[in-house]
Amino acid sequence: MEYDCISNTRQNDGTLSTTVIDWDEFRKLAKVGDTIKEPSRTLKVYDKVYEMTASGQHFVVHVYAQ
Repeated sequence: MEYDCISNTRQNDGTLSTTVIDWDEFRKLAKVGDTIKEPSRTLKVYDKVYEMTASGQHFVVHVYAQ
């Protein structure tokens, strides 16, 4: 999947539609190998790590891109 400035771009019937997503949603959807395009650079997700919180009730998602 390709993210354009943390948005998901789709093309239907010749029209271009962009849906902006927040960082929490991005961390859920991002997969290793995805591309993130920003105005000044392009990044590729190389790792996604789930870490339990100290309470053990929740987890944090770390997305690493380069």
